[in-house]
Amino acid sequence: MDATTARALLRDYVVNSLAKPHLSDRDDIFDIGEASSLYSLELVLFFEEKLEIPLDDEDLALTNFATIDAMGSLIERKLQTS
Repeated sequence: MDATTARALLRDYVVNSLAKPHLSDRDDIFDIGEASSLYSLELVLFFEEKLEIPLDDEDLALTNFATIDAMGSLIERKLQTS
């Protein structure tokens, strides 16, 4: 899967799972109160199971999951190294 497709799937997942159709790619989902630490675990599972992108311990920083843009950058980095 390429980064563009993976990012689109991720964006659809986040927007639908949070029921926020107007969520900006730069909105911090934790700061605006839309996500919890449990949700961050759901995102990790989404990366690993749906996108088939394995994550390392150093990838699990909350800043990598705070915005759709940050997650998109993580997708790009991980796909470049695989």
